[in-house]
Amino acid sequence: MEKRAVIAIALSFVVLLGWYWLFPAPKSPSQGGPPVAGRTVPAPPASPATAKPAEPATVEPASQSVPASQPVAAEKAETVQAETDACVVVLTNKGGRVVSWRLKGYSDSTGQPLELVPGFAEREDLLPFALDLDDPALAKTLNGALFHVERTPLPASSGAPGERIRFSWADGKGIEAEKVLVFRKGDYLVDLSINVSDRGRPLPARVTWGPGFEAREPSQASRQLHYTGQAVFDLGGAVTRTARGRIKQDLAIPETGALRWAGLEEQFFAALVLPAAGRAGAVIRQIVVVPERPGGAAADAKEPKPEPQLTVAVGVPPGGARLYVGPKKYTLLRKLGSDLDAVVWFSSYSLIYGLAKYLFLALLWIHDHVAPNYGLAIILATVALRLLFFPLNQYSMVNMRKMQTQMQRIQPKINAIKAKYKKMKDAQGRGKMNEEMMALYKKEGVNPMGGMSGCLPMLVQFPILIAFYNMLTVAVELRGAPFVGWIGDLTLKDPFYVTPILMGATMFLQQKMTTTKAGDPMQQRMMTMMPVVFTVMFLNLPSGLVLYWFVNNVLGIGQQWLVNRHIGRLEAAAQEA
Repeated sequence: MEKRAVIAIALSFVVLLGWYWLFPAPKSPSQGGPPVAGRTVPAPPASPATAKPAEPATVEPASQSVPASQPVAAEKAETVQAETDACVVVLTNKGGRVVSWRLKGYSDSTGQPLELVPGFAEREDLLPFALDLDDPALAKTLNGALFHVERTPLPASSGAPGERIRFSWADGKGIEAEKVLVFRKGDYLVDLSINVSDRGRPLPARVTWGPGFEAREPSQASRQLHYTGQAVFDLGGAVTRTARGRIKQDLAIPETGALRWAGLEEQFFAALVLPAAGRAGAVIRQIVVVPERPGGAAADAKEPKPEPQLTVAVGVPPGGARLYVGPKKYTLLRKLGSDLDAVVWFSSYSLIYGLAKYLFLALLWIHDHVAPNYGLAIILATVALRLLFFPLNQYSMVNMRKMQTQMQRIQPKINAIKAKYKKMKDAQGRGKMNEEMMALYKKEGVNPMGGMSGCLPMLVQFPILIAFYNMLTVAVELRGAPFVGWIGDLTLKDPFYVTPILMGATMFLQQKMTTTKAGDPMQQRMMTMMPVVFTVMFLNLPSGLVLYWFVNNVLGIGQQWLVNRHIGRLEAAAQEA
């Protein structure tokens, strides 16, 4: 018995030493522990020192060296409101999630501060700012837990007034979770830190925004949005966008240390998480939000299927992160650093992007230094572009007009040749007709392709026109910016359709000044229909774009008048000679 007792004691001693050797007491991040938070994808085969921590369901009982935490929780659900001069944020202690995020500087169609949390996220299970963990069961528990809330004002040494809001929860069995947000006056950026641990061991944690993202307005139909709820991230300086419905499975961004920011965006606003220096990744997921029905009623087969929504979960390293929820205002984002200004989507093509960006900066300069009205700034920018390309336009328009005049002069002879071979439908007859027409062109000194040379210089302007269009559709500065009278927002359509009708009328007049009696009658009828088609297309486009096109047409009419006058003088001189 004594021998067995000695052996048992010895084995117990060996097991105890082995336990402490295999499972040492973890160091906190502040003590220099490894940054294990933010892991989103399985790491490459690694040594035991970098292996993934054990999941709570499989972790062995805690030793006496890691004491269980005391339970921490709130007694009931409550909301917390944080307000700065930039935003009003309502948080719930149930999971420490976002209920509402309104921007003071931007209004919806009813004049209220703009809401950036989608309407369907009023369901508690869909609120943004949820925790995303490797253990879905633990994440569900934490997102439904009632966190204890502590609010403290920032010290004077922080540089700007504000407050710190801390959400904390513990089950008393070793699971602890904490979310800390710091709001500062005059700042769209919110400091963020997240800590989730199991008996002192930090667990990888991500914070989510979604499902979906869009500026909530009572009447979304009044605003023409090109996209909403789109995922966007900057990985090593390369910005990538993922539209809704484009991914079939989770898209993981690895923890290479190159992720600068990630989140969701729409045309004018964005919600982005900026991890601090460290290894942080992200996961983009696509889900279909099925609306809740009273009594669990089944969906009607005739109802349209709900569109898929994206959720972005971004890792928060031990050093914390920053959260930006606000307008995609280029100058503001550029000041904040981290190349946040790249979230303004001028174009996916480098040439168009560069042109649109500098056109936008020029528009801002005109607005700030010349005309403090974005409608007038658009007019002046359009005039400047027209003056810049005046020589090319003049060359093009003169060549076109000369070609039309020459074709009008020899049109009777062309009609005679066509009448001669009218009854000959075979290829040989058409070949002879073409030969005679080419001989006529050569004899009269007319180049039938001369009009094409006049069109080539206009191709140089197409990238400028596209860039101008893109710039006006993404500039949040124009959102809510009035022009005159009935046009109270340059990003909305003209409510009385005055500018689209004027645009169509000026386009019709310009074509009448350009077109001569010579030419294909079918082509002339098509050209006559173009103003009607464009007018219908522009009825619901932003009034800022219609204003640009209208002013460009007016300037084109003036230049066409100069061209016609110049050609008239040349023809008169030729007749006198």
